[in-house]
Amino acid sequence: MHALGSATRAYEQPTGGWFLNNAGWVTGSERTLVVDTLATEARSARLLDAVREDTGHDGDRLLAAITHWHGDHAHGANQIARAGGRVLATGHSAEMIAAGPHLYEMVFAFDGWGDVTPAKIDEVVAEPTTVELGGVSADLLPVPWVAHTAGDLVVHVPADGVLFTGDLVFVGVVPLVMAGAAAGWIQALDWLTTLEHRHLVPGHGPMQGTGSTAVADLRAYLSWLLEVTAVDSPDFAALDAQARERWSTWSEGERHAVNLIKTHADQHGAEADVPTMAMAMLKPFGGPIKLDI
Repeated sequence: MHALGSATRAYEQPTGGWFLNNAGWVTGSERTLVVDTLATEARSARLLDAVREDTGHDGDRLLAAITHWHGDHAHGANQIARAGGRVLATGHSAEMIAAGPHLYEMVFAFDGWGDVTPAKIDEVVAEPTTVELGGVSADLLPVPWVAHTAGDLVVHVPADGVLFTGDLVFVGVVPLVMAGAAAGWIQALDWLTTLEHRHLVPGHGPMQGTGSTAVADLRAYLSWLLEVTAVDSPDFAALDAQARERWSTWSEGERHAVNLIKTHADQHGAEADVPTMAMAMLKPFGGPIKLDI
């Protein structure tokens, strides 16, 4: 847990790889806003124990803002709902969460999810919304473009200078474009730089402070994707190898193959084939990815 000012806490899960996302919370005198949950029932329960211990808030004094629909961020929302709290998300995220849980058994080998029944979304965030918590507020800002997904949300806490980006920012981890679009993601990153902050809580990877190059580094990667997939018939294997060498310190390198296929399809008005992307990502493993979460 990182204390990022008097009201804001970040909850980091090293190493930030598959289903090891970050979360956090913002606390006022009246209630607490939890930003994202975690992938498994057990991990989300530990997160909420930390929230209660730090804040003394429970039940209807809890709110949850879900930055996007992917299970690592959304699976634990049911625990907040069952405790009597309310869950907020964008319209697209609400629809996708309701259609879940998204466990992708053909892609991941794991049986430790626990109860990840989708939570009912109590409020759809369709426009910038300020949540008053009692002496402190948090701004819930829907992302205007299809970026990491079609329904991303960021949480800005001006009083503490904190920005929760969800998966708009990965640090030291290859991002995943599969449910989004590189071009819109770049626009979203440029937009993030207009939101004043001293602390940035990425969706995956370590916390970032003033002087961080994380947003610029991610922007450079997405720009490279757009550049190399602009041609009609790129050599995907060669580009995958190039990406693995250039961004060799970033984990989850199997995602490069997916990102190249998806970005090429987006640029040429085609629909990316999900099984093809999945097979390209699983090729280095010879089968489903074994999760250790």
